[in-house]
Amino acid sequence: MRRGLMAAWLLGLLGAMPLSAQETAFPAAAASPYCQLGAFPDSGPAAPPQAPTPDEVAPVEALPWQTVWGLAGLRAIPAGRKEAPNGQEYHPNFSLDVDLNGWLWRSQGLYLFSDLRLWGEKGEFSVTNGRDGFMGTSKRQFDLSGGAAWNYAGPWEARAFGYTLNNLNRGKSLVAPYGFNDGFGLENRYYLSPEYAKLGQTGFDVARANFLSIGYYPSKNMVGNDGRSFKPGMLLRAYLTCDLWDWPCYLFGDATYLSERSLHPKLLLFDLGMAARPLPSCPHLELRLGAENTADFHEDNVQNLWYVSLRFIF
Repeated sequence: MRRGLMAAWLLGLLGAMPLSAQETAFPAAAASPYCQLGAFPDSGPAAPPQAPTPDEVAPVEALPWQTVWGLAGLRAIPAGRKEAPNGQEYHPNFSLDVDLNGWLWRSQGLYLFSDLRLWGEKGEFSVTNGRDGFMGTSKRQFDLSGGAAWNYAGPWEARAFGYTLNNLNRGKSLVAPYGFNDGFGLENRYYLSPEYAKLGQTGFDVARANFLSIGYYPSKNMVGNDGRSFKPGMLLRAYLTCDLWDWPCYLFGDATYLSERSLHPKLLLFDLGMAARPLPSCPHLELRLGAENTADFHEDNVQNLWYVSLRFIF
């Protein structure tokens, strides 16, 4: 009798227990291999694992952005002549070149740029001490251009810039240099190489960003090979590079056509040569060998500058 009462009391307790409590009372049975083998016919097959949602997947890390990029170089010029901004001809022996770019409004593709170039002159026309001989040099010309560039669509870029070409030689003055040219220009570029898609990102190589462009100078003046000042007009430019098989070098060409304000042809500037990056451990170091030339259509002559250049792309 006592055993019967005890059994009835246990059955009543189990019937009054909530379902959730009954399920948690046997955690081991739910996770045991017998459940998978059908030992518990009421339990269904294990649900397959669900694929992670896009929110759970870690985003792909993009290349980090750079605040500033460009290049800096030293160009040795053993032979050649050019026209100074004051209309006087001289023989340069070196130039320091800097191309500097920095973001102004990255999300809108707007950045600032500047090109600086300092020219040196050989020891001629008594501009240096005669005892310096071959090593004699004098600062002669400083060129500066800069403005804003806007990557407004895909490979298209609009530019607005000012320029100044300064003569540093004093000439007849004992205290200050004389002679300079300046003005303002507009340019629209179309980039041909996929390198431009990495604009402003780590690894962007400004020296390999090929492009074609057209522009116009609303003002002011430049100087031709004849030493006379003229008012520039249309601008056409092409910068192209070509790899040499799998060698660590390439050919380059930079050609610029300038017309007068009347659209008559005036100058053709072209820079042609070969560039090499021979050090795999330092791929940003570049050696260039080339010729920089200025042709004046009115004077039917060409001024050639032969050079070797060491550049660092950053």
